[in-house]
Formats: sequence, structure tokens, C-alpha cells
Amino acid sequence: MKNIKFLLLIPVFLLLNVGLCQAHALYIETNSQAMPGKKQEVRIYYSEFKDRTFEKVADWYSDVADFKLWLVQPNGKRVQLPTQAQEDHFTASFVPEQAGSYRLEIGHTAGDPGEGTAYQFNAFAQAWAGEPLEAKRLPVGAAQPELVLAEELQLTAKPATKVFRSYFKGEPVGGISATLFLPSGKTETITSNAEGLLEVELKEKGIYFLEATTYHESEAGRTKKAPYQSVWRCATQKIEF
Repeated sequence: MKNIKFLLLIPVFLLLNVGLCQAHALYIETNSQAMPGKKQEVRIYYSEFKDRTFEKVADWYSDVADFKLWLVQPNGKRVQLPTQAQEDHFTASFVPEQAGSYRLEIGHTAGDPGEGTAYQFNAFAQAWAGEPLEAKRLPVGAAQPELVLAEELQLTAKPATKVFRSYFKGEPVGGISATLFLPSGKTETITSNAEGLLEVELKEKGIYFLEATTYHESEAGRTKKAPYQSVWRCATQKIEF
């Protein structure tokens, strides 16, 4: 049985205008520290993160399990990585061939619109081979998913702080609202500034989850299966501290 709970919750959250922060989303898990020449393991989950639950692959909403996983390499080249389905997640791996920044990314619009709304799931993870402070920013452009959270380097000297930049269709964009789930279960709302920057203060030790969402009420189109009149997008990033 597909994730009917997701479909039932989405229209309610739209009416309440709470940003759909409690909906299921894809996220990518990998070690932020990589080693040149050594295999880097990757996992992809579909989860309602506030509950710390992992949905079984057989129950993932619509055709979300047909996502494609991409790796952006230090030279900017983008390659698709093969994935293998497990009971409640997918696995993948890559071998960093050189020092520098690597970004994993997913952009998938579910084939089945719900109540006339298309649901787009975007997920990101960064890894660095070598010293992170020596790594360069990876490009974000038309080839990337439509809603992007990309971690920025060398923008803050503050301890226990990470900075991300939000992009929409390849361009930095401000006013993007994101929910930060803290290890304690608390949540905070962060909004990107005019340059698209979101500053995340890591107040607790543990695992954080950052989820940005947008909703365009009058954006019509067609998925692979059906037409839609509006689009909900999310972009996720797991953070370990």
C-alpha cells in the first residue's frame, strides 16, 4: 500500500499554511569526510524525520523509489550513481578520485499528483576529500534539481555554525523558509536572506535535519502520469554534529 497518509496530510497542511514541515521527504546520508581512493558509502531514506522513522521501500509514495542519484565532482562533472534497494532504504557508493568537494543530489517529481499538486523531492549531501577549508564551491545551475540547499564553505568563522545557500532553478534566492529539526526533537524556522544564505547554529550534539519547502499555487504542468495545477517542493540536508 502506497503512502496514503502523505496524501491525506498534504492538503490539510496547505490549508493551515504550516509549510508541510511534517511531510515525508527523501534524504541522503553519507560521511562528510571522504578519503581519496577509498569507497564512500551512501544511503537514501524516505522518512518523516521528526518521528525518526524509515518508510519501507515497498511503501514509498507513488514512484519516488525511481529517483536518480547524482554525484557532482570537484571539477563540476555530474555523474549518475547506481543504487540498490534494501528493505527501508537504498544504498550507493563512489570512490573520490581526487581531493576536493563532492555533492550528492536527487531531484524527483512524483508521478502521481495529489489533489492537483505535484510533489517534488530534492535531497543533498556534501563530502570533502582532504581539508574542507581548501575545497571549492561546486556549481549550481540548470542541471541541478529545481530547489537546492548547497553547503557553503569559508563563509563563517563561528564555531558550531554551518551556512547553506538556497537556489531555485539555478539562481540563489532569498525568502526560502526551512525547518531545522534539532537532536532533542525541537524545531526552528530559518529563512534565507537576500543572497539565499541560511545560517544554521548547531546548539546540540547529534543529528540535525534541515528541510526547505516551497509551494507555488499557480504552476501548472504535467508529470509523467498526470496534469497538475500547483507544485510543492522540498530540499533536505542531514547534518551531524
